[in-house]
Amino acid sequence: MLDVDTAILDKVVAEQERQLRGALVSMDLWDRESGLSLAGFNSQPAATALFNQVTGDLDYTLKESGFPTLNRFYMLDLTDGKMVVILRQADDFLGGMLLDGAKTNLGILLGVAVPKALKGMDDARHAR
Repeated sequence: MLDVDTAILDKVVAEQERQLRGALVSMDLWDRESGLSLAGFNSQPAATALFNQVTGDLDYTLKESGFPTLNRFYMLDLTDGKMVVILRQADDFLGGMLLDGAKTNLGILLGVAVPKALKGMDDARHAR
């Protein structure tokens, strides 16, 4: 199991709730090996397991296609005005946010919220 400071992860989630206001529908930060959420808001256990698989498939597809590899996050535009952002803090630590696109400011999401979440995930890893 991933060795992280879960108190820091709880703060990361709380900061995302504050920063994104009513746009954040759910969020989980999880250990990729076990698929278990380490911190969350309206946690979605099935989504953490499935996004492990999707991220692995995406990594494989990019590599086999000769494309550059996946970096720190990817975003999906969903029906019903929803969005998903998957965060990667190395290969063993993922995060996911389900957002209401109608309430999401993309400038704040991509310029502030995602970088802060990634930094917090990194801080939690190095606090131990």
